[in-house]
Amino acid sequence: MVKTYHKGARAERELIKFFSEHGFMVMRGAGSGTSGLSPDVLAFKGIRQYVIEAKAQEADRLSIDKEQFGNLKKWGEVTNMETYVAWRRKKEGVEKGDDSAEAWDKKGVGMRYRWRFVPLAFFKENPRVYSISWEEARKYGKEISHLI
Repeated sequence: MVKTYHKGARAERELIKFFSEHGFMVMRGAGSGTSGLSPDVLAFKGIRQYVIEAKAQEADRLSIDKEQFGNLKKWGEVTNMETYVAWRRKKEGVEKGDDSAEAWDKKGVGMRYRWRFVPLAFFKENPRVYSISWEEARKYGKEISHLI
């Protein structure tokens, strides 16, 4: 549990640093990673305003318990801010000399990890959780560079 908390906190700090470096005012949510009542990160720059729940997992499927998902959804509804689950995985390898669009996508934006910012609408409801596969996250989620 402690290792998971530290991995998540590192991911949140990575997002805070990235958005700050791109001119956003950024806040880490109180009780982030523990209570599920507050989102992990709030980012503001003019009309671009984001509620972000950060997840750092290498699994092929990401699951969020119903209570935490409901709280995140409520944040979006009450604040009218764009709300995302930001899923971080390690970068995928790229063949040397491959300049295809897919290879550039895999290279990310210069960070050690790859992020997908997935709107809540793309998560599927299951009996105990909401979930999405990495392939669906890649298809429907946004790259971090599209938010700045």
